[in-house]
Amino acid sequence: MAVNVLNAQKKPRKTSANNSKVLTWVGQWFNVEKLIGGKEFPVHYLDRALFLLGLGLVVIFCRINAERQMRHMRKANEEVNNLRAAYTILKANYMKMGKQSELAPKVEKLGLKESRITPQRIEVKNP
Repeated sequence: MAVNVLNAQKKPRKTSANNSKVLTWVGQWFNVEKLIGGKEFPVHYLDRALFLLGLGLVVIFCRINAERQMRHMRKANEEVNNLRAAYTILKANYMKMGKQSELAPKVEKLGLKESRITPQRIEVKNP
């Protein structure tokens, strides 16, 4: 009988064990199987769990940063509103001080009086 040459020279398959650097490091430093009571630890979930943990930390960092920026913006908005109110008050005071009714009493102290004579027009005839 003929022997199938292809099946006889078949190479053994590689195992689907997950040989990542993270798992090797965990296996060297922590005896995880001893900690969980001698049972096999499902290490094939560890890479995904660490990725999700890192992703969660990034999300938390972004949220904290956004809240800090919002507090900063709220504080800056309040300061702008206070400065705008102070500007409006000062502008109103300066406009009031420039009126004739406000200036007349202050100028009288210096010896100047308000003119009661109506202004006259001077006409010059051309020669």
